[in-house]
Amino acid sequence: MALPRLTGALRSFSNVTKQDNYNEEVADLKMKRSKLHEQIVGLDLTWKKIVKFLNEKLETSEMQSVNEDLKDILQAAKQI
Repeated sequence: MALPRLTGALRSFSNVTKQDNYNEEVADLKMKRSKLHEQIVGLDLTWKKIVKFLNEKLETSEMQSVNEDLKDILQAAKQI
């Protein structure tokens, strides 16, 4: 016996229904994204500033671990 699809089960056994009109949600999402973008641009945060801040605040024993984490973050950002 095949298992039912998750979306069908949700509609059958809960009050979740398919929405036909996503325009308001899309507009809200776009507005939130634009506000977030404006905030980020206003920070004037650069990679060099992040590295400089970490170099000033961390001890040398912690820097190796943080450098590896920063490289991982940079690699993930490049993949996006």
